[in-house]
Amino acid sequence: MLAFSLFGKAMAKPIESEKEVFSMLVGLEGLKASPCRKVMILLIAWILCIGLEAFTLHQGTASRNMVELPQTEVPLLLNSGVVQTNKAEVSVILWFENGDVPLGISTKGPKSDWVWNHKRLETKNGKVAVTLSGHCLIDKNEESNLYTWYNIMAQQLAKTGGQIYLDERVPQAIDISAYLSQTNALPSQWSLLGNMLSIAAYQKSLETSVMAGKDRINIQLLSRGQNTEGQTVLAIPVLLEEF
Repeated sequence: MLAFSLFGKAMAKPIESEKEVFSMLVGLEGLKASPCRKVMILLIAWILCIGLEAFTLHQGTASRNMVELPQTEVPLLLNSGVVQTNKAEVSVILWFENGDVPLGISTKGPKSDWVWNHKRLETKNGKVAVTLSGHCLIDKNEESNLYTWYNIMAQQLAKTGGQIYLDERVPQAIDISAYLSQTNALPSQWSLLGNMLSIAAYQKSLETSVMAGKDRINIQLLSRGQNTEGQTVLAIPVLLEEF
């Protein structure tokens, strides 16, 4: 059985070698400690302390990163770190192509005081679709709850043939590239019209997606204005309402 010394070399007799190192440090062999020996002991102790401090600092940094990671996984505007406002206007639309709304869906909203508006729409194929829509103003904490609710609802609707659309707006122009980098979203399509930039992207933690040509996307981000003066809308998976 091999073991490794402090310098990374393999040793055939680890127990005997450990005894030698221990004896060197504390003088168990009964030898009188010389000045050089004392200096060597102090140097080794100092090196061990420096290594322990570096390891502790690394572990503390890793722990902080693990705590902060879930915040950056929320791909919504207020918690992205790229907006200055503390409030956002949110709209949610549930779309049922066949017109059948599963029991209990209308009682499930992102907030306790959420109110759904029912509409019946005739589609191009002659069918009658049903939509449930609602909107409200939210802060950062409510946005985190909204994101969790969205992913849960998306999984439930996928089993019943329904679709969910989220629309979040803030009264501020943003750096879209900074948002995409912060939320680990991969851009696939973009367009520029005057002072408005639109980018479609894919974010792996979202439960919904659509095909836009040959690209799979689940985020559409539009921002217009200059510097921070303007407006921004984040649509998941795509924008349904006018901006």
